[in-house]
Amino acid sequence: MNTLKKQLKKLLKLINQNNFVSANSFLKKSASLSIKKNINIIVKVIILMDQNMVNNSVIEIFVGDLSNIEYDAVVIPTNSRLLPSGDLRCKVLRKAGTQVQVECNRIINKISQIAVGDSIMTSGGNYTQYIIHANGPRLGQVKEGKNIMQATWNSLKLADEKGLNSIVFPPISKEMRGFTTNFCAKAMLIAIIKYLNEINKNLKNVSICVETQPESEVFEKNLNELTS
Repeated sequence: MNTLKKQLKKLLKLINQNNFVSANSFLKKSASLSIKKNINIIVKVIILMDQNMVNNSVIEIFVGDLSNIEYDAVVIPTNSRLLPSGDLRCKVLRKAGTQVQVECNRIINKISQIAVGDSIMTSGGNYTQYIIHANGPRLGQVKEGKNIMQATWNSLKLADEKGLNSIVFPPISKEMRGFTTNFCAKAMLIAIIKYLNEINKNLKNVSICVETQPESEVFEKNLNELTS
């Protein structure tokens, strides 16, 4: 058993180093018969490990266009009055159609404004099943990290309580509010991991969509540190 563990550790180390030639050579020459027989299972485990599972839910970071993806709920940034503002919000609202802004206006007529750290849900119009509008803090406000965590938490809670299985976020408060990618990543991921571990009932996939590979690497680094 100890020999098998050592061989698995060596195989995983080679794969994590992207040293696939050596990994293949190791499998052919040195790996035990047990590893060779169960290589398909081992590969599946490696894939699952790479997806960062938290309490049976997957956290994924990917580079893409948030206005062009399909999830049960899509989170977009908002201001306190749920008005169109910022490139991402305006792009998504245009794709969703006028129905969503009409819903936003009705909500504001009832409650006046959305507090910093709060989120509200509307239909997704022509775009997706539901849109969650998250009001993150501005740079220079008090309790900035706490409010990013709260906006993330409240968005997760809305989707979870609706019985949804998947949700995707942009980096909250980064586009227009002046925060660094690292600051957003740490605050958001702390909230996501805590929610999945303590509260979650329905969410199976929580994703964060970023615009560039360097942003993705910052989120991945924080995720690996928080889940290791």
